[in-house]
Amino acid sequence: MGDEIKLELTENLEDYIFDIYEILKEAPIVRVKDIAKRREVKLSSVVVAAKSLAEKGLINYQKYGYITLTEKGLEIAKSIENRKRVLYKFLTEILKVNHESALKDAHKMEHDLSEETIGKIIDFTKKYPKNSY
Repeated sequence: MGDEIKLELTENLEDYIFDIYEILKEAPIVRVKDIAKRREVKLSSVVVAAKSLAEKGLINYQKYGYITLTEKGLEIAKSIENRKRVLYKFLTEILKVNHESALKDAHKMEHDLSEETIGKIIDFTKKYPKNSY
């Protein structure tokens, strides 16, 4: 994932990209109302975010149309998914944090930790002996 994209995206916009990605795993299309329902926000909030993501070239969006991820958007969504998965695994399997707390904490950590720190956690998790946890 390019650093220039990472710097342009707020936590909120990253969450929108990830939500679109998650909806596309379960449904063939994504509409503004699908995102609003998932995020429990007003349709107007989704429209503002969608316009911003479209301007950045991360989604395809036209008023009253379906929303899809661009190649760049898909790359970012998969990167977010990977970071969350690794952090969740680290929290649950190594630190023995319960499922609910680990989900919430992995989400927060994914936004707040530097790429370097997440990279070190990934390396640690890979090297950590499987039979130790």
